[in-house]
Amino acid sequence: MSKADKTLLWMTLCLLGMALTLGLGAVWLNIERMDLAYDLRKMKMSLSQKEDLAVKLSVERNNLVSPYQLKKLASQLGLGVAAPGQIRRITDTR
Repeated sequence: MSKADKTLLWMTLCLLGMALTLGLGAVWLNIERMDLAYDLRKMKMSLSQKEDLAVKLSVERNNLVSPYQLKKLASQLGLGVAAPGQIRRITDTR
């Protein structure tokens, strides 16, 4: 084998090695991209569920503190409007 053939063989092997390295790098990057896309989709679903829950809880809270519900609950517990003289006001004496 001549020196030119050895050099050509060496360059060919180096190019094949670099091509293999670049190919493996591209595959690894694609796998990482897919993992990130999956994680992002999971986070979006979680955020959407939490936002839905927050809206439902807000509606429930507004329902529970509505004047109609409070009046109904007060009548069930035997509560009513305060009579004159039952309300005491405490002032801050600082």
